[in-house]
Amino acid sequence: MSELLTTARPYAKALFKTAREQNMIDAYFDMLKNLLTVVSDKNVSKILSNDSYDGKYKSSLITDILKDSSNEHFNRFINLLIDNARIDVVHEITGLYDIFLQEEKSQKTALIDTAFELDSDQITEIKKALEKRFDKKIEIKQNIDSTLLAGAVVKVDDLVIDGSYKEQLRKLESHLI
Repeated sequence: MSELLTTARPYAKALFKTAREQNMIDAYFDMLKNLLTVVSDKNVSKILSNDSYDGKYKSSLITDILKDSSNEHFNRFINLLIDNARIDVVHEITGLYDIFLQEEKSQKTALIDTAFELDSDQITEIKKALEKRFDKKIEIKQNIDSTLLAGAVVKVDDLVIDGSYKEQLRKLESHLI
């Protein structure tokens, strides 16, 4: 995984730099997400991994699919990825670009796994606490995970705060054994 990130990093940085110069960082992120959707399609993926198709065909296929949602600079980026046999790291490029975008906007995303849906007051309370801790705007993404029993697991970057009952039971079990 780290090899793929190492490979993807210069492409993500270059794309982000271009997007910033054109004052289109959000638009380029949308283009990148659209590209990820296209290359993730199993039929397109088969073509991209088939060496009997040349790079020109692969590039024109993708740029034709994305013609209404990309621009000339982004199409050159697609061509570069295909020419350098790096189209397989689009997922990693998208993830890195998202990190750069959040840093640019001084924000972070918190992924919250809970056993039950949180109400708006709870989300607001968690958001305020995280914004205070990180001194950045926080976007909340909630996921329902019934295996947690109760409580929540909050993930922001590399930080994981596990306040689930499942984790508390695991700790209790380890103390008893």
